[in-house]
Formats: sequence, C-alpha cells, structure tokens
Amino acid sequence: MAVIGIDLGTTNSLASYWKNGEVHLIADENGNTLFPSAVSYVDNEGLLVGQGAKDRLVTHSQDTVCSFKRFMGTDKMYQLGHKNYTALELSAMVLERIKQNGEFFLKEEIEEAIITVPAYFNDKQRSDTKKAAKIAGLSVDRLINEPSAAALAYRMEYGEEDKTLLVFDFGGGTLDLSYVECFDNIIEIVAVAGDNYLGGDDIDSLIVQYFCQENGLNLEILAANDRSILQKRAEEAKCRLEVEKCTNISLEIEGKLYETLLNNDILFQVCIPLFTKIKELFIRILNDAKARVSDLDDLIMVGGSSRLSVVRRFLRELLGKEPVVLGDTDKVVALGAGCYTGIRRRNEDIKDMLLTDVCPFTLGVESWHRKTDMEGYMLPMIERNSTLPSSKIQRLVTLQDYQKGIVVRVYQGEEYYAKDNLYLGEISIPVEPKLAGEEWIDVYFTYDINGILYVEVVNSHNVRNHMWLSNQELSEMELEKYKKEMEQLLIPPIQQEENRKLLEELESYYESSSSVWRKRIGIMIDRFVQGLNCGRQHLIKRTVEDTKKYLETMKETMEHEEEWLFDGELKQDMEDVEELIMEEEIKIDRKEMPFNEFNLGDSWDTTNGQ
Repeated sequence: MAVIGIDLGTTNSLASYWKNGEVHLIADENGNTLFPSAVSYVDNEGLLVGQGAKDRLVTHSQDTVCSFKRFMGTDKMYQLGHKNYTALELSAMVLERIKQNGEFFLKEEIEEAIITVPAYFNDKQRSDTKKAAKIAGLSVDRLINEPSAAALAYRMEYGEEDKTLLVFDFGGGTLDLSYVECFDNIIEIVAVAGDNYLGGDDIDSLIVQYFCQENGLNLEILAANDRSILQKRAEEAKCRLEVEKCTNISLEIEGKLYETLLNNDILFQVCIPLFTKIKELFIRILNDAKARVSDLDDLIMVGGSSRLSVVRRFLRELLGKEPVVLGDTDKVVALGAGCYTGIRRRNEDIKDMLLTDVCPFTLGVESWHRKTDMEGYMLPMIERNSTLPSSKIQRLVTLQDYQKGIVVRVYQGEEYYAKDNLYLGEISIPVEPKLAGEEWIDVYFTYDINGILYVEVVNSHNVRNHMWLSNQELSEMELEKYKKEMEQLLIPPIQQEENRKLLEELESYYESSSSVWRKRIGIMIDRFVQGLNCGRQHLIKRTVEDTKKYLETMKETMEHEEEWLFDGELKQDMEDVEELIMEEEIKIDRKEMPFNEFNLGDSWDTTNGQ
C-alpha cells in the first residue's frame, strides 16, 4: 500500500509520492497533475469535481464553487442543487477524487496521506482538514505546513549547504511566510507569519474593482453572471501580462461594450493595498525571527501567484533580493510533501532528514489582573513561533476569597482579551477555600509537532486533572503512546545528560579557579544556559559545540597556567582564542530591527512595526 503527499490547494490540488530516491507527481486519467479544487452541481447528474467543475465556473456560476479552502474551519455554507455544503465537505470531495486518481495511477491502495496546510491555519482549520480526509477514506496522521514542504523541496534540490531562507508561499487564496534555517540534515522552521485570506484571487478582485472604476460601473449591482465573467477575464488578463506588455479587458452588458487597458505598471499600482499587507507580514516575521533582511541567503517563491512579475518586482524592491524559483511554483509544495512521504516511510535515501516546525499561534489560558476586571485576558503559555515540541508551566493563584474551585480555559490566538481568541477547551479543579491569593494551581502545557496539546492542572494538595486537545480523534492507546513520546521528547536541553555534564564541568572549574578565570567562566556559563534555553535547535547545537571548544582550550591553558603567567606569547595566543570565541557568540538577545533595510514606499513608524 502507498503513502502519498497531497497539496490541498485553494485553486488547484496535487498529489505526489516518493520512489527510487525521487519524488514524482501523480497524474489523472488525462495526464494532468494539477487538479482544480472546484465542485459543481449538474442537473440530473449530481456533483462534478475537478476540471469539469472549473470549466462551468463561468457558464454555471450559480451551481459551481471554488476557493472554499479559505473558509475551512468556519460555518460558511455553499448551496449546490438543493443541498448546502461546508468547506470541509467540499474539500472531502476533492480529496476523494485525488485518492481515486492516486490509486488508479499507482495501481495500489493508498494506505496513508501527508496533507499540507497553510502555516497560519489554526487548530479548527487543521482539525477540519483531517476530518475531510477521513470522510474521503484517507488516513492522515500528520499535517505539515506548506512552506515547510517547500523548504524540504528546496533542500532536496540544492543540497546540504547551510542556508537561511525565507519561503514566500503565495497561492490563490492564502499567503504564508516562513523563516527557515537549513543546516546538516535539519530543516528548522524559526518563524511563520501569514494571512489565510490573502492570495491571487484578491489580485483578480482588485483588477475587477479597477475595471468598474474606470468604466463608472457599480460592482454591487452587476448581475451574478456578469460578475463571474468579469472575474474570469480579470484572471486571464493578469496571466496574459506575463507574456504581453499590455492587454485589454472588455465586458458587454445589455448591448454596451466596456473596455479597460491594463499593463504591469497599472497592475502594480492597483495591487498597492495588497502589497501593503504583505509588507506588514514581512516586518512581523523578521521581528519574530530576530533577524534582518541581510541574514537571508535566498527568497524562495512558492505558489501560482508568486509567478506574477508585479509580485516579483515588489519583492525585489522590498528586500533587494532576486527571488529563487524552484521550477513550476504551483508544484513545489506537492514535491515537498512527496519528499516527506519518503521520510515517513524511512526510505534509506532520505530517512535521516529532520523537519522541525513551530507553533503558528500562541496558546494560553484566561486570567485576570484583579477581581474588578470585566474581561479575562490571554495569559500566553506557549508563544507563537516556539519550536515544537514545547512545554511550559505557570503558577496561578485564586482571585476571590474562599473560592472552591478554578476553571482553566484554554485559547489559541494573539488577541489581548481571551474571548477574542479561539476557545479550545477547559479544565475544572477544586481548591481549598481560603483568602484570595493563598491557594494556587500549576498549569502545564505540552504541545507536540502533530498538533496535540496536553494540558494538566495540579493544585496545592497534588490533586490533578488533565485534558488532550487535538486536531484529530485519538484512541486511549494513541493517547498513551503520545504521552510516552512527549515525556521523551520534552526533556529540556539544559536537563539532557550531555549538556548537564558540561554545565557541571563549567561550574566545577568556576569553583576551583582564581578570580581571573572566574569572570571568563561565569560569562561562558551564562552564554551556555541562554543558548540551551533559546528554543532553536541549530543555536542549541552551536552553543554546545562552542562550549566544548572553550572547555578544551581552557583545560590546555590551565595545565600550563604557570607558564601562561610568564609567557607573553602564550598569553597573547589565549587572548586571541578568547576573542575568536567572543566573535562566534550566539546573539540570543540581538536587538537589530529590519526596518532600515526595506526600500519600498515611505519610511515606517518603527514604534508600530507590528
């Protein structure tokens, strides 16, 4: 049985698989690898999915839907025929057809699928994606972020040289940015930012608005069929500008012809509102990654909309870098998903590749500053862009006199007030009735790379309660398995045996050294602890390596301490070594901001950068 990767896209979906050291795309019966994410209702025949449905978007716009991925995780309904469907149900139809295509193409049953999702999908959107797969008859244990898949495809294409990348994944309906660091066999996602309602469809809509403004038309009162035709012609004009200097958009309404000229300069100006939103996302991700534009080696273009010359022009002006294009931008994510199937199945030629990820949204609990507060605020437990798996503990105290219990409500999001974030669940636990502040509970959060959150609450008398929050249904056996895995994975780096011994060795030298060495060793201890607690795998690795080198050099020097005291040349050698170590120091608390490296538009107010 086969394992396939699926890029479930807003406009098009693709499937892939790993075989003989390479990733391959799955084609349908007509040889096409792009499968339109569209569904249409045909009288007396039922539902049509894929290319046939897309072909009916203009002729039967009332009976055809697309871009429904944008509303995954919501209650939005689409009417087809006499029945209403959610984005989850429509996505299940697309996935079912992809599964059928895959089994016909591979001539074997599909055992499992790895599905990619926008990095900025929240827990509800991820959960609905897995539910859609289950309805389609697909087993899905793992979702991976689309930019992560793209980074994996880049790594397979360009080899093992250490690189810092920014993946710009601009599809039909969503935009994702990922700051990625590649080193050794590790692809580490450092930070993500995105907008699930920003994509190439919005460029089409801006062109439609421009057309109406130029022709004095009111878009709101246009007939549905005319709007569909105009939207389609806007998309076609956008694509023609990739090969033509200018193009014409025309629409006949009640016998009158309306026309507008469009070229790339005009389109660039039309897209300024969209580019402004993209610029804000770049500020956010660079701030979250504590990085500058100059830290980036490559800007990787992913998604069909990233092909547009106006988008590339904007990025060149914004970042001063030439984008890197990995073949057909529509297919990069699917190729990365196919690579991951090889990792999943432990294929010898790819099994040792490690793909890390981050928490896209902050996870926290509702809390209050004081008893007079009208609304509870969001107390972050696991901050956004924390490397997964991640664990956190927080002590909370009672707010009211003689209260008998505490309810811990869990949320996901970045808003100040808890109610404005996505509610995930809650735990109740009793406490001894005492004066406010005298009783406490400890709240434990553990979040793993599969999107499973384990929350445990312990009161002052060691009474415990817990819950699992997952974007998939888990059996008791699976819960036990994940709990054991978390216990192994989430030993903090500072507590891992090798690192603990290094720290003990440093502390031992500190205790036995003179004041001259104590200052140097004390600085190194601080750097070591900071580095291990930074949450970024490559920085942790470099911290350990630098500490080992420092210890080795220090031991050699201390063995000849008497000689060192009188030999000026050896003293200078040691100072040179220490200076080198200082230069390679890990800058955990770096303060540089990226603002002065951007070139597009007016200067920005750095006090409101985010």
